Amino acid sequence: MEKNIKNLIQELDGVVSCTLTGGNEVDEIHIIADQKRDPKRIVRDVETVFLVHNDQKIDHKKISIARIRSDFSQDIEKMASNRVELISVYTENNRSRCMVIMEINEERIEESFEAQVGESIEKLIARSVIEVLNRYFKIEGRLIVEDVFTVKGKEDLVIAQVSKFESQRNRLAEKLVGAVYLDNNMALAIAKACLKAVNRQLTA
Repeated sequence: MEKNIKNLIQELDGVVSCTLTGGNEVDEIHIIADQKRDPKRIVRDVETVFLVHNDQKIDHKKISIARIRSDFSQDIEKMASNRVELISVYTENNRSRCMVIMEINEERIEESFEAQVGESIEKLIARSVIEVLNRYFKIEGRLIVEDVFTVKGKEDLVIAQVSKFESQRNRLAEKLVGAVYLDNNMALAIAKACLKAVNRQLTA
C-alpha cells in the first residue's frame, strides 16, 4: 500500500520525489517539490490521493514539503504534450475505435484500435496509447492497462494505472501510476497520464 501511494504522489504535478514513514500506517509524508505549484495545492492533492486510495484522511500537518529550483527537473508533462499529437474516438460499424497519432523519434505514428466487448471509452483510449508504446518502444516486458479513472475535486485529476509483465514468465513485474489534471480534453489527459506512468520504461 505504501509503495502505491508513494507512486501516486510522485506523479502529481510539481512533485519531484517523496518519502513515506510508518509503513502501512503512514505517519509522515516528506515531499521534494519544484516551484511550479503552490505547496498548499500539493498538500490538498496528497490528501485527496490518500483519501481515495486508502479510504481515510491524513492530517495535513503530517505532510512536509521542501521546494527546489525546477531548472534541472525534467518536465514530463511537456514531453507528454509534445509526443501525443492527436487522440480521437469515433464509431465504425457500430463499434467504437480510437485513433492515436504520436511522434516517436521524429516519426509520425498513426494507429487505430477497436473497442473490446464491454470496454469503456476511457479504457479504450488508455489501452490504445499503451499498445502504441508496446509496439514502438523497447520495453523489457509488456505494458497492460489496469484502470483509468478521475478523482473529482476543485481540479479533476485523471489517474492511469498500468502494469508491466515479464515477457518470458508472464508475471507481474511492476505497477506504474500516472496522474495529470483534466484540462477540458479527457482523451488527451488520459494519454498524458499513461505516458507519465510509463515514462521511465521507454527507450525508443
